[in-house]
Amino acid sequence: MKPLLDYAPYLEETDADINQLVSGASYCSNSYCPKNYSGDSYGMVTLRTAFAQSYNTPAIRLFEKMGVETSFKYLDAFGFRKVSKKDRHTSSAIGGFEYGMSPLELTNAYTSFHDGNYQPARAITKVTDQEGKVLYKWKDRSKEIWNKRTVAKMRQLLPETTLSGTARKAYFPTDYVGGKTGTTNDVKDMWFVGLTANYTTGVWIGRDKPSNLQSIYSHSPHLLIWKDISQTAE
Repeated sequence: MKPLLDYAPYLEETDADINQLVSGASYCSNSYCPKNYSGDSYGMVTLRTAFAQSYNTPAIRLFEKMGVETSFKYLDAFGFRKVSKKDRHTSSAIGGFEYGMSPLELTNAYTSFHDGNYQPARAITKVTDQEGKVLYKWKDRSKEIWNKRTVAKMRQLLPETTLSGTARKAYFPTDYVGGKTGTTNDVKDMWFVGLTANYTTGVWIGRDKPSNLQSIYSHSPHLLIWKDISQTAE
């Protein structure tokens, strides 16, 4: 969620530099006190570092600077079916949704980081009869979500996770590789949505009945699966 709800809206609204500093220190608001994954406090860090290392507290602070309504204005553009008004709270900044979204929905949204535009993926683009007459065709229209400056900055941030951050095992030499990892509490889910020059691919690892996956977490199956798919496609 961080690229879609925290970083890109912040860059879009402020035109900030990705080397701008943000606090990675401990955070607490009322009874909500989320931690960085390591449990450490990092002081002032650049947006670039906070993104690559997937720190939680800087992402929340960017979200708060924009405000709930502004941040969700951008998220709403993707039409996530089960994101509701109940999700308009601070914990959503780091994935704390009541239900969440499907891998296809999330991967669809990440396509906007190619050129700023969004159009949902369709397995069937049209239906014709045997003479070629179109019987049905999707009427989706591409819509602009991010301006060119925001896209350029996000396309600088996304590769940082594969070069020096949480997704190093996804990296392979090609024209462009970038993306974002995600892990839920108690390691019940492992995510990676990434981009190459030509494709956007999302991988989710989890169980039908959610349970802890810590025993396989160090092997990074989500990153290795993504890498295998992406290398084959390239």
